[in-house]
Amino acid sequence: MEAIKILSTRQFYRVRLFVDGLFIGIFTGVIVAALRFLLDEADIFRPLWFQNLKTQKIFLTLLILVSVAIFLARAIKFDRQVAGSGVPQIKEMLQGTASMFKPVRLIFLKFAAVILSIGAGLSLGRAGISVQFGACVGNFFSTKSHIEADILLTAGAGAGLAAVFNAPLAGVIFCIEELHKKFTQEVLVATLTASVTASAVVDLFFGVRPIFETITAQPLTVPEILQVPTLEIFATLSAEPLKIFLYFVMLGIFLGILGAVFTKTMLFSLDFYDKLKLFGVKRFLVPMLLILPVGMTLPQILGCGNVLVDELLSGEFNLKMVAILFFGKWLFTLICFGTGTAGGVFLPLLTVGALGGKIFAEIGVACGFFAADWITILIVFGMAAMFAAVVKAPITGCILIMEITGQFSYLLTLTVVSGAAFMTADLLGGKPIFSALLNRK
Repeated sequence: MEAIKILSTRQFYRVRLFVDGLFIGIFTGVIVAALRFLLDEADIFRPLWFQNLKTQKIFLTLLILVSVAIFLARAIKFDRQVAGSGVPQIKEMLQGTASMFKPVRLIFLKFAAVILSIGAGLSLGRAGISVQFGACVGNFFSTKSHIEADILLTAGAGAGLAAVFNAPLAGVIFCIEELHKKFTQEVLVATLTASVTASAVVDLFFGVRPIFETITAQPLTVPEILQVPTLEIFATLSAEPLKIFLYFVMLGIFLGILGAVFTKTMLFSLDFYDKLKLFGVKRFLVPMLLILPVGMTLPQILGCGNVLVDELLSGEFNLKMVAILFFGKWLFTLICFGTGTAGGVFLPLLTVGALGGKIFAEIGVACGFFAADWITILIVFGMAAMFAAVVKAPITGCILIMEITGQFSYLLTLTVVSGAAFMTADLLGGKPIFSALLNRK
């Protein structure tokens, strides 16, 4: 009888987790859908604004940018949780070294800050913000039930990532690999339910498409050599396949080097702003005022970067222009990220990875290593490799890219590229970006 009582209690607990996961997914999905819609509209409106910029509009633009800087400074002064992507704060809470969010206040305040800052053109991401919004929703529900706070916090974080990328499995894996760091059936039930529900809610608003629209509109043509589902390939490989897999290892090493340098430069940018003793409004005026000249000369590097990746996948840029965009996006991301304002790093690092993959592909095609129709797949692999090198979550990166592209046939090759990038970054002393930010804090 005692065993039956314990079993029924556990079952009831999991049912509560399932129900809470549903509600967390619904609310997170709605919030992230609203965020995606407004930032997508800003991506459409911003280039039109800079294309028709006249003298009177320049002064109006400066006034708007200064006003946004003032709002950001006051918002972060009012609530420090508004700063940054929010992922390090979530890790801190799960470790039990920080108090929980004030969820409702933080969602409204940070939502406004992100729309204004990224909408204006700061090179920051929306994915980490979505993760934090989901965690806030999970935090809110944990105060209304008897469920452990860390489980619902984790479930909400997974729902946020799933909603922004339409990748529910990646949301679950990210929580286990990067946030919660341990697997239990309770965490799985809550996180999987919340992630799938949040992704389904976003589908109701946008349809079944991820944040990179070009990948969905034009499905990738995967070369036959990459469509090998098992490790039996190594028993039958000829010289040509071995050579091609070597090229993918080289791609991973290349992106691993970039990833290690990217992480170190991002941390350096934060230290540099502190050494300059720029605080308050002055700290945010630097990148906000730079938006004007950048928007007039190189508007592609403004914003999160998903539009730039779409243009890259469409083959709109030559190698020289890609190199300019690569260094421009990297530098402007450093300038924006160093302020510590509201904004994440997921999408900028994926964009830099895509640009790095494009550079590697163009050089490889010029040297005759592979055909031109491989360029698209190398761009996509570049994103996964950069994610593995910077976030140090290679499994999440592989799953995320496969869900984004809708193709699981090149799992082996994607694992090789991500593994090579991960190991290269590790050998160069690259730290997981979110853990490094948490330690710095």
